[in-house]
Amino acid sequence: MNVPHRSTVHAPSAGERNYNLALIVWLCVFLLLFATGLKTLERMRRLPPPPFTATDCIDEKFRFLHGTDLSEITLLAVGSSVTGRSLDAGALQRRGVKAINAAPCYLQMNQIAFLTDFYLQHMTQVKTVLSVFAMRDFSECASNPTEFFDVNEAGKYIFERHSLFHLYFKNFRPVPFLRFALNPPRTEEDQYGWAPLEQAPDAREDVSLDKTCLAHLRRMSKNLAQRNVDFVAVLLPPMPAWLNQYDSDSARDQAYRAAVAAHVDPEHTLLIDTAQALKLRDEHFTDPAHLQRDFVPLLMQHIQEKMDQASRQRPVYLTKSKNAF
Repeated sequence: MNVPHRSTVHAPSAGERNYNLALIVWLCVFLLLFATGLKTLERMRRLPPPPFTATDCIDEKFRFLHGTDLSEITLLAVGSSVTGRSLDAGALQRRGVKAINAAPCYLQMNQIAFLTDFYLQHMTQVKTVLSVFAMRDFSECASNPTEFFDVNEAGKYIFERHSLFHLYFKNFRPVPFLRFALNPPRTEEDQYGWAPLEQAPDAREDVSLDKTCLAHLRRMSKNLAQRNVDFVAVLLPPMPAWLNQYDSDSARDQAYRAAVAAHVDPEHTLLIDTAQALKLRDEHFTDPAHLQRDFVPLLMQHIQEKMDQASRQRPVYLTKSKNAF
């Protein structure tokens, strides 16, 4: 008769128990030292922003918003660095508008739409969304992830003011962390989120219009209309050097502008195409997607004039914010 074999449970030896205990102790010591180091760097203002993404300038924008009172903001500027560097929210503030530039960098249209929806879920008092676009914003949407950060963690950090130190453990990137701690970058943003540029003009590389981006623009425009939020979409003028090098007859630039116009809700959107009104030269640009600091006021003046004009011509348009302009 065969008796089934019974497996026996091996009791850990004293040496194994001591090893496991020592491992746990050392792990706890490491975590404690790391946490203490984080607090020390924070006091020294050498702590990098919580790593929500793999891009420092996005994380920095989230840290800026974390430390900013957003409760009374009615005009939200959101987009890529085209908006971040071209929209002076302080100029709007000086005209009585509660505005903030919440645009980070390196985003495509699908990601801009995702970020806008995230902001508005928490900032329900916003009446107007303003974005400044260049053709670059409408390229490579199909190849870039739309949901580029965790909305739950970012919501707790930005709008509930949680510290979220666990992200430094969860998404730790040693090289950029040490680079920031040893040599913190100079803050580029002003108190309203504007981060202007000053550098030699460069035509940069060619870009191509991705029709996938237009579908995301349409959805963003429709979502804003459903929220009863007005949309001000501003198209930068083309940089002459870029046109000369990549689009000599301006056919692609004109097609891009027409496509954007065809994909926004006309009842809730003020489209400001600056190509005709602002005849800028190469020295006005840093590259095809950004203006020099000194010429942003020219763009702001044009935007404000168009918004004022829209409020006067269409009394039902921008009704919730027109008195501020």
